[in-house]
Amino acid sequence: MFQLTLSNGFSQNRKQLSKKGYVKQKEYFVEIPFNYVNKHIYIEVIISGKKYNFVFDSGYEVTTIDSKIAKEIQYKIIKEVSLSGSSFADQKVTLVEVPNIAIANLDFEETYGILQDLSFTKKPATKKIDGIIGNNLMRKSKWQIDYVQKVIRISSKIENFKNLPTAKKIELIGKDWGLGFVAIELNNQKHQFLFDLGSSGEFTANLSFVKFLKEKDTLLQQEKQTFPIGKIKIGEIELNDKSITLEKRAGSLLGNAFFENYLLTIDWDKNILYLNQNTN
Repeated sequence: MFQLTLSNGFSQNRKQLSKKGYVKQKEYFVEIPFNYVNKHIYIEVIISGKKYNFVFDSGYEVTTIDSKIAKEIQYKIIKEVSLSGSSFADQKVTLVEVPNIAIANLDFEETYGILQDLSFTKKPATKKIDGIIGNNLMRKSKWQIDYVQKVIRISSKIENFKNLPTAKKIELIGKDWGLGFVAIELNNQKHQFLFDLGSSGEFTANLSFVKFLKEKDTLLQQEKQTFPIGKIKIGEIELNDKSITLEKRAGSLLGNAFFENYLLTIDWDKNILYLNQNTN
């Protein structure tokens, strides 16, 4: 859905940004409902005693709050930074520390966030968005997304999820902070795709990817086009007769249209995704 890049001298401190914050509770296992609209995940969060609608987006590096609700919540200003993204022009935003972001009865404390104008998200295909649960907050817990039951389970321990012994594993490429990438083999050629639960697509890439598909450049006149892929290998998962969508200004993304076919469990500590095929 969204991607962003921090610049203006802050990029060297991205590890600090990602690591800041913690969950107040030490031992926990909770389950929350989510709304799944046009292949985007929306959850309720509470900030400063008020309820807000946030999109769940592992491809957005920093948890973000719409600047329109800034007057309603408590935060501490850290500094001004520059931001660039696939869905908006370069802009100045405010980096803040949010004392508490509550999801169900879990308290995510002292999380770094960004105050940003999210009007670029106001499209017919999306719900009203007050903010984005980004990668830096997600890494404070283990998560399980159940697309069938429309619930997210959040745990302090990966062992609390009982389905893992039968799951297929996908290793995330990355560090113990920041965005995670997935190695995908397309017709025996390996490529890295962003693990992006903010993307509504399945396999998405930009138009430059056409050279790997050995297609003519005639599609460069089009905003979006789909091409068949004979064989795809992702970790322990092998698929046949799939397709990849090429879009202008898109990154290489692995999104919800793929993951919705599985019970998805995320272990950020070990950078592993566990996928159990849905049976219905």
